[in-house]
Amino acid sequence: MVAPQPSARLHGYPVSNWFNCARAVMIEKGLGDDYIACRASGDADFLAKSAMGKIPWLETPQGGIAETIAIIEYLEGEFPALPIMPEANFEKAKVRQIVNIVQLYIEAPMRDLYPATFMGAEHDASVVTRSLAVVARAFIALDQLCDFGPFLRGNRLTSADLALFYTLELGERAARHLAATSFFENRPMLQQWDAAIRSRESTKLVLADFAPAFADYCAQRNATWDEAQYQEERFSHA
Repeated sequence: MVAPQPSARLHGYPVSNWFNCARAVMIEKGLGDDYIACRASGDADFLAKSAMGKIPWLETPQGGIAETIAIIEYLEGEFPALPIMPEANFEKAKVRQIVNIVQLYIEAPMRDLYPATFMGAEHDASVVTRSLAVVARAFIALDQLCDFGPFLRGNRLTSADLALFYTLELGERAARHLAATSFFENRPMLQQWDAAIRSRESTKLVLADFAPAFADYCAQRNATWDEAQYQEERFSHA
């Protein structure tokens, strides 16, 4: 007998922080750790599933859903067991607020630094200064919004934790590489939070696939990035 196909299947590439976030959500919700590997595309067939041609996208019985926040909200509504969002409306809004800050004021400005970090492009000091200034302001906001008790908003993991964790996985690398700085420096609660997220089974599964994919990605682009050195030094901020 042929096993039934899962009712929601994630498509994407394990170098993408937003794909990794969505995949971690599926694992945390007990939906399995499998995914279908693909890259972003502008082909008509791909655009029919992901309108902006980006990853991740989620295959559902009703059709494709793209954009990680939309994917998470679909999964939360369709599979309410093991929730990744708070029940209380106010807390749910606060989690969404944090996710928006991560997306707009940490991930977006840090993405401008990725070409010089992971793709062999030239280093523009003005871009680094501008990007890190925006991120610094975002961390001031997170200091106000997060209680690290032990997660960002209390005693339960939410999508905000996963969005920030996987964004910092790439962002911390770029900050160290281009500015010799760490987002974790002088932030002991953030360090403890990071260690707690790393200890989760979902994180171990996602990062196990990230590591080889990321190495291939950098090699293909002749990046000067040194992953071994980064891993050796990554906790020097403690």
